[in-house]
Amino acid sequence: MLGPLGSYRNFISHIALENFQDYWNLKWNNLEEGNASNPVKYKEFRYFLNAAESLNNILDYFYFEYESSITHKNVESFRSAVHKKFPELEEISNIANAYKHRVRVQKGLKNPKLPWAKDLQRPKVYTTISFDTFEVITEYIFHWPIPEQEAALKKAFQFWSEYHNEPFPNEITNA
Repeated sequence: MLGPLGSYRNFISHIALENFQDYWNLKWNNLEEGNASNPVKYKEFRYFLNAAESLNNILDYFYFEYESSITHKNVESFRSAVHKKFPELEEISNIANAYKHRVRVQKGLKNPKLPWAKDLQRPKVYTTISFDTFEVITEYIFHWPIPEQEAALKKAFQFWSEYHNEPFPNEITNA
């Protein structure tokens, strides 16, 4: 018995695609119910990050399952080649790695060209001042989702959903 982590196909089916569905269902349930409080948005964000990380991790599962037939010298060069061939997977990788590493580093230096964790969110503080009553109201709002990031998540989900339904391992192995 392999279980949900025993093969890349099981990981796709039982973890990655399910994590996306959990995010999507939560988001739409909150929209339908008019739930937009910061705690609700934080939870959506957490589900989004789980989905992004899971969709990104599929390549690692794939690599180590097919390692003997992959010509790349390591998982990093394999991942890089796959990202060139399938840019939608690079987009989700950038999001997942920003979340995972907080600050992106390349060759020992901070790389501002790659997304950092802070780039995955856009909180805002609004202040309203009534000049009649001198009342000051400050409100913190966690704006979520960020459209470009959600689009990247949907593209990665679509890619792996289509792959799950009609696998093409040779195209990935030979990237």
